[in-house]
Amino acid sequence: MRKTLVLIGASGDRIAILDIEPQTLKIVCTAELSSFIVFIAPSDQGAQTEALQQLQKDSETIRSHYAYYFDLSLVNNGVDETLKKLQEALEQACSSPQWVPVSWVY
Repeated sequence: MRKTLVLIGASGDRIAILDIEPQTLKIVCTAELSSFIVFIAPSDQGAQTEALQQLQKDSETIRSHYAYYFDLSLVNNGVDETLKKLQEALEQACSSPQWVPVSWVY
């Protein structure tokens, strides 16, 4: 599962979760959207089929080119574990101060 998820805070208690192409990260990383970028890499455990090896290679390429956009990187070693970590990170992001570029403030 090589996906880039963007969690965008909306009014109230709603959050939009988007699955976007890495090339669009620059568009969603704005002060207006207050995005929280999560990169979920494929599992690095278990038997490696050719397709999984290619997925990991593609994942590393994305990470090397776009990692500076990511607020969080997770490895999907199990859906339940990954979702739990994602939920914890989102709760922390919503309840504590976050670093933002100075251009977003002034």
